[in-house]
Amino acid sequence: MGRINWASVIPTCVFFFVLWLLQGQLSTLHDAIETTCGDTSCGREIGVAFQLLSLSTLVSALAVAWASWRFNTAFHIDRNGA
Repeated sequence: MGRINWASVIPTCVFFFVLWLLQGQLSTLHDAIETTCGDTSCGREIGVAFQLLSLSTLVSALAVAWASWRFNTAFHIDRNGA
């Protein structure tokens, strides 16, 4: 059995964890706006804002995972002397 490449595993876990955290906060925000604004008064604006925020959470999770990958790859290379 080969060794586990932690430089790839950790960023994947970081991506899903950050995405889970951000989507949880986004749903909390959506619930708060929905109770304040209602379904009929500003539904289209909420829909567009929710889509943009959802896209930004995905981009943010990718950015954090990429930074984690860069850090772990550099750390992995320095420890192995490669």
